[in-house]
Amino acid sequence: MNKKSLLIGCLALIGASISAQTETNNLLDSTKVNLLEEAVVSGTRFKIPIEKSGKTIYKISAKEIENNAGKTVVDLLNEVPGIQMEGNFGSPGTNISLYQRGGRNKNTLILIDGIPLNDPSGINSSYDLRLLSLNAIESIEVLNGGLSSLYGTGASSGVISITLKKSVKDDVNGSVDLNYGSYNTVVTSGNINGKSNNFDYMVSANYSTSDGFSSASDENSPTPFEDDGFNQKNALAKIGYAFNSKFKLDGIVAFDDFESDYDGGVFVDQDNQTKGDMLRFGLTPTFKYDKGSIQLTSMFITNNREFISLYPTSYQGKNLQLDLNQKHKFNTVITGLWGVNSQTFSYKQKDVLDFDDTEFSLLDAYGSLFYDNKGLNIHVGGRLNTHSVYDSKFIYNVNPSYLFKISDNTKFKVLASAATSYITPTGYQLYSNYGNTDLQPEESFNLEFGGSLYLNQKFTLNAVYFNRKEESAIDFVSIFDSSGNWTGGEYINLDATRDVTGFEVDFSYLISEKATIAGNYSHAEADDPTTFYRIPNDKFGASVSLSMIKNNTITAKYNYTGSRTIFDYSSYSELELDSFGLFDLYVQQKIFNKKVTAYGAVNNLLDTDFVSVYGFTTRGINFNIGASYNF
Repeated sequence: MNKKSLLIGCLALIGASISAQTETNNLLDSTKVNLLEEAVVSGTRFKIPIEKSGKTIYKISAKEIENNAGKTVVDLLNEVPGIQMEGNFGSPGTNISLYQRGGRNKNTLILIDGIPLNDPSGINSSYDLRLLSLNAIESIEVLNGGLSSLYGTGASSGVISITLKKSVKDDVNGSVDLNYGSYNTVVTSGNINGKSNNFDYMVSANYSTSDGFSSASDENSPTPFEDDGFNQKNALAKIGYAFNSKFKLDGIVAFDDFESDYDGGVFVDQDNQTKGDMLRFGLTPTFKYDKGSIQLTSMFITNNREFISLYPTSYQGKNLQLDLNQKHKFNTVITGLWGVNSQTFSYKQKDVLDFDDTEFSLLDAYGSLFYDNKGLNIHVGGRLNTHSVYDSKFIYNVNPSYLFKISDNTKFKVLASAATSYITPTGYQLYSNYGNTDLQPEESFNLEFGGSLYLNQKFTLNAVYFNRKEESAIDFVSIFDSSGNWTGGEYINLDATRDVTGFEVDFSYLISEKATIAGNYSHAEADDPTTFYRIPNDKFGASVSLSMIKNNTITAKYNYTGSRTIFDYSSYSELELDSFGLFDLYVQQKIFNKKVTAYGAVNNLLDTDFVSVYGFTTRGINFNIGASYNF
């Protein structure tokens, strides 16, 4: 089937669905309207209503994840205001870069079930999101703005907190899912979970494979380039045992693995392959008492990366994390959280460095207080960063907000936040062939203020202005000889202060239990455009979700990415990539007493031709269909 026929077929399907909806109003559900109120954790590390949070937090719920089957974690994050993901529109397995409020990968901390995940062998020591399957995720919280006082180094522009699925019901439950899509992409997953007396468990697995398409663009080649495929394997086991009403022990073992073909660079086809895996072991004992809890989180992580190319190499990383914290409710208005966090990192590069050459550690003491009284909410916190190589550094956050109750159905919140961050160099930046042991840590200051309007528990409008200032930013500088030939390079601290300003606006409107609309717009710019390569000044998106037929959902999305300036190292000149907008359509139908869900999606519905990463291919119109069974 050609693209034109596929498009016509999809439009016909939409028309038929809408027509059927008009004719079957007698089948409408009588369920009540879902309230927009929801709880968030990432702003304080304990659960509070989002209307009491003084931070900018976007939550991707379980329902939204379910309504985006066939997409990846990276695809969904790219639709969040303030975030630009680079590489997600390329061939499956393409390397991913993350820019949050103008920051880079190293400025955003990835949490999975509250545990910071990273790769000590990577340049930015950041977690590789290609390892994670969307099928294993319950929800995602995206916190925009620095909060290093609560989470430590790495959380200078934001936090992405991912919560995995867990057992929620007694007895035995589970699900299986099978998905097929363009480029011969097959995704299979399943899980089984349950509770019995004081014991709970969940075991899940995922396997994804795709023939893909050429990573590098072949538009300048007389012959087509070969396809670059991808496969991913995930296995997870979570168990918990409650010894009594006060003490519980949870454990986790997880293994994530991927293999991906990749090309030689801009417009260059090569038969290269990269492999990566991560193994995690964790234990979390929790003791609860009348006014709070004490928890010790421990996690040992190992990871491997291998590059099979003209310049083969491999890396291994090790990371031990311990976090002992106490949450205590002093009275009806003040809650405290404090603790000690220890992290030890090391990595090995084959035939270059061993673990002993690269090991360093952090030992941080932190604490925060949350005040909640008659609409006034204040969150303050501090952290003493202690690094085995660098001097100690104190950082803080001050985050007040006030919720005005205008009427029984109308509330308005104002918020402000000031926070400092301290980002120590990674092991790669210190000890690799391009490393520099004279590097100094980066520091940043985050300021934001804004407001939220809540109407009838159906309409929410958020708007926030932010400013980020970075000092001593670490960057790679190339070195050339007198003839202009590249001879190497090293990481250095830049002299100039990097200043990023912007704003974000989003709304959601629950028109009825059958229809929801949402939209967002974000703008960001830097004082020095050369520090803002690859990041668009403007992004916006809109979505409409309809459930006019019983157990049926249709969701349509439009996402726009503004023009971006890049630096092309092959011509040593700046280039501007054009803006682009993409339409996506998703249809879901629950059948057999909602035990089976059949779904289908068409992404880039209008087959828009665009460039996401210069010199590399992007996806045209593509589809996926699938079904899941819950038992």
